[in-house]
Amino acid sequence: MKHGFYFRFKKIISNDFICAFLAQLAFFLYMIKYWYKKLSRKRVSVSMSCSEAHKLIDSCYTPAETEPQYINPPINQNVDLSIVVPVYNHKDILDECISTLINQKTQYNYEVILVDDGSTDGAENIVKKYESNPKVKAVYQKNAGIGAARNTGINNAVGEYLMFVDCDDTVHGDIVEKLMNKAYSGDFDMVMAAHNLVKEKNGQVIDVIPNIYSKYNLSGFKNADKIMNLAGLPWCKVYKRQMWNEVRFFPGYWYEDTIIQFLIFTQCRNYSYVPEVLYEYRWFEQNFSHIQGDKNNYKTIDSYGILLKIIKQYKKMNLPIDDAFYTLILRHISVYYYPMFVNFDEEHKSALFIVAKELLEKYKPNHKVKLPYMLRQVEKAFENDDVGLWEIASLYQ
Repeated sequence: MKHGFYFRFKKIISNDFICAFLAQLAFFLYMIKYWYKKLSRKRVSVSMSCSEAHKLIDSCYTPAETEPQYINPPINQNVDLSIVVPVYNHKDILDECISTLINQKTQYNYEVILVDDGSTDGAENIVKKYESNPKVKAVYQKNAGIGAARNTGINNAVGEYLMFVDCDDTVHGDIVEKLMNKAYSGDFDMVMAAHNLVKEKNGQVIDVIPNIYSKYNLSGFKNADKIMNLAGLPWCKVYKRQMWNEVRFFPGYWYEDTIIQFLIFTQCRNYSYVPEVLYEYRWFEQNFSHIQGDKNNYKTIDSYGILLKIIKQYKKMNLPIDDAFYTLILRHISVYYYPMFVNFDEEHKSALFIVAKELLEKYKPNHKVKLPYMLRQVEKAFENDDVGLWEIASLYQ
């Protein structure tokens, strides 16, 4: 939340220190509102058993059964970067996206992998138009979702590094040069750039919010905590291709970006950040994120289902079951979890609280974990079966 305040102040004030100060002030006022909500909250008791909770969830939610395919072609030493673009419709703006990718001003060799995921509006014809471009590798498949399309791109990527770009976004003409310069300069596992959040309505830009992290609005986070406060989105980053050898998106699930923090950030030995806007993320009526925003759809329980899939893969990769992992689970079953079910009836919300508590207790360490204030509140909510506190602490992070 503090970052969100910072980004909005940054839009109108250029000085980083002043923006950070105002963000801290806004966050303090926001916390006063949280404390008021906490003190006046309704106490909700939980009487449902774990078996009853699972039965209720199973009656309205069926998780996807499709498993990702893992194909890791040998890295081509002559290809520095593979750019994966999942394509589904958006034929009217797809040309603009592809054009910004194939016309990069850079010394690096790169490939653009266009994966048409069964487009229905003619976007596949736009992809075909670029097949003859030596930078382009075109792949066509039946519609299986954005995660599956990204997986197909990964399975065809031979670059030293990997980058994702959504087909309705655009990139700046020097994104490859600047991210790869940084990546090679320190042999970084991951490099992230800043981006603009471009809000559009009826074909018109109504707002542009620069999302730029500075040394001030990342202060207070140390070591692994700092990377977990970067945006856990697949795009606007370059990753070492080998980091994806055992990682894929889970086909058929919403909230597929969840894998980034759990399975990618936790692998990073080192990373870097370029505090310069190099990516334009377009947010408009037809964005898939709007569809996922339907809080009355039981498909949103994917937020729980995908966590189970991720934990299974996390353990398979022998990643550490430590305090950082526990902290990630706490964060997920609050800020990335409850808001998806905010409009559910109390019975279903209670069931989702119970299964989340069951999962948390399974991985809770025997010692006290050092947590940020709001995550400590979430932990207390589960310890005390306080659904009301869980709801408020989840919404006010």
